[in-house]
Amino acid sequence: MQTIKPELVFDHIAVLAKSVGEGVDYIRDTLGVDVPPGGSHPRMGTHNHLLSLGPDCFLEIIAIDPDADAPTHPRWFGLDSFVGEPRIGAWVIGSRDIHGSLIEMQATSGPVIEMKRGELVWQMSVREDGALPLSGAFPMVLQWPKGPHVARRMSRQDCSFVSLTIASPETEFITTWLGDRLDDPRIKLISGETRLTAVIDTPSGQKVLS
Repeated sequence: MQTIKPELVFDHIAVLAKSVGEGVDYIRDTLGVDVPPGGSHPRMGTHNHLLSLGPDCFLEIIAIDPDADAPTHPRWFGLDSFVGEPRIGAWVIGSRDIHGSLIEMQATSGPVIEMKRGELVWQMSVREDGALPLSGAFPMVLQWPKGPHVARRMSRQDCSFVSLTIASPETEFITTWLGDRLDDPRIKLISGETRLTAVIDTPSGQKVLS
């Protein structure tokens, strides 16, 4: 009997930084691994480094690309106003029907836009003001093209995703929207000041990333 997959799936965590160098240093200090370069996003004037955390999820370090032309609109992930040390600033979930998934919540998550990185093209919800939905507690949504997940093409370095805890004063709102569409016991929502904390298996044991 074929198992029906949930409508939404955990896709990746985004570590925000003032520069990708700072983000790479943070992950090296915390997880003990080096995260290789990913690519650039011309539409947003950003670039990233990428690390697979399994066959269908990954970690992204993202920052403003100082060599790119500044966009005429706000950058995504709230990077125009990002300050402080590198940290997990957002979590992203995947959908097989992004427009259908966002019918009720586009005002929170943002409209769907087309994004490119090299030859890879995908769709993603991005607020027009560039801000993170509910300061990063509410997930951004994307839809990859059909085929093997992009994480399969990334360096893994023996790291695996264990769990993500999202603390937010809006937990009830987020839980109501997710409903039973995200069936993943690794994702935990708790009440509190907004904070994202991940547990990652590494070659040197489990590490906590926040």
